[in-house]
Amino acid sequence: MAGIAGSRSDPGIPLTWIEIGSVASALAEIPSAALRAVRLQIVGSGQGSVPTRDILTEIAVLVDEIASGTFHIDARAVPLADVETAWTDTATDQRIVITP
Repeated sequence: MAGIAGSRSDPGIPLTWIEIGSVASALAEIPSAALRAVRLQIVGSGQGSVPTRDILTEIAVLVDEIASGTFHIDARAVPLADVETAWTDTATDQRIVITP
């Protein structure tokens, strides 16, 4: 996180860090410098980060969207080894998904 936070061309643009697992560690340490350097938003994605009733409400809507063929996310998968190149790519508005 420190490497990402310190290398952003515009630290004013929010950086959303989504915690999706604990394979690397049960702890997610955040360098205090990262908190001061960027507009950092930390989001959990586990069971409990969103109430079950909200998930159940949205599932039907999501299924309808997927089935209609109108659901599209403009995203690009980028291997972790290429994160530096992807991070500096300003020629696209695609969402970047870092993969192991």
